[in-house]
Amino acid sequence: MDEGQKVEMPRVKLGTQGLEVSRLGFGCMGLTGIYNPPVPDEEGISMIKEVFNNGITFFDTSDVYGLNNANEILLGKVNAQEAIFS
Repeated sequence: MDEGQKVEMPRVKLGTQGLEVSRLGFGCMGLTGIYNPPVPDEEGISMIKEVFNNGITFFDTSDVYGLNNANEILLGKVNAQEAIFS
């Protein structure tokens, strides 16, 4: 594959209301300290943006990943900056 060439990310429909996400998802557990120390917010935000810019729109997260909903808060910070989840 030539450098700079983009690969089309396959998508799948969820339910019957037209929502589509990438077939490949990004697991967010490692961002907020379940298996490892939490990554700094700037690093986590950078990773999420990079993944999204490469066509991944399915983010696997949970309110138990990190303390006090840290995982969802991190995704919310990305959305506040980039409005990628609208």
